[in-house]
Amino acid sequence: MAISYLDNLAEAPTRLRNRHQRRLQRFLLEDVDANLFILSWLENHGVEPSRADHFAFWGFFSSSGGLRSISLNIANRLVMLDTRIDDDARRFGLFFGERDLRFLHVVSRSRSVEPFWSVYADPKQPDPVEARLIQHQELYRLQPQNFSFPAIRQSRVRRADASEIDAVFLASARMHREETLEDPLRRDADAFRRHVRYRITHGRTFVWFDEYRRLLFKADISTRCAHGAQISGVYTSPRHRNQGIATRAMIDICSILFEEDLPRLTLYVNEKNHAARHVYQKIGFQYLAPYQTIFIAH
Repeated sequence: MAISYLDNLAEAPTRLRNRHQRRLQRFLLEDVDANLFILSWLENHGVEPSRADHFAFWGFFSSSGGLRSISLNIANRLVMLDTRIDDDARRFGLFFGERDLRFLHVVSRSRSVEPFWSVYADPKQPDPVEARLIQHQELYRLQPQNFSFPAIRQSRVRRADASEIDAVFLASARMHREETLEDPLRRDADAFRRHVRYRITHGRTFVWFDEYRRLLFKADISTRCAHGAQISGVYTSPRHRNQGIATRAMIDICSILFEEDLPRLTLYVNEKNHAARHVYQKIGFQYLAPYQTIFIAH
């Protein structure tokens, strides 16, 4: 009987346990910038969750016993991957697909997402997974040595206060609609508000209000650990765009975070967002690699 291509992908990943922590960390540190979110998750949560369905690390091991590819599945909603071998990405796609896991998002370097998606969303399946939106992005990094610290603050940006949640909540929803073409208030407004509140109360949201208490700008820290922080949710009020506000605010945010001894800042931006890319490059962010986010239809 002929052997199909999928038969060659039959090797299943191993569920990683606490005993694998050093090997997992060593693997992730080989590409800190792309794996900053996963490294932060590992630092904050460990390898094994306290609740079985919270998250799971999976990996493929080389013949020498080291990890060669990994994935992080968070609550069957988000999957992130670092695969150095295309077939390992396809194996993850087959593994999760056979278990009928319907994620909301796939986010990682393009080199991992594209082969994963080719199998996970195989249109020949009886009930194929479909993408609602595929965003081609670029991963950027800023390190202190590439950043010119200003002598004085460029803006009035600061960390948000809990009393400002209404303004931040609305701005976050608008940004989400612009970026993902989906209204988070229709999906689950209460959950979205809790998410916004969490970031504010943990000092992860920066804002700039003018003298009339209008929110000009906001940005979030999506993850933070000893290896750095990832900036996300960057949003300028439409009526205040093209006035240099984002540039001034981002300079100050980077200054604040570097003053807190973070060794690097990363972010990823949509490939077609030329204005945002120009801002980041002007500040000193350096392009590293193609990135990709797939929003899955449900």
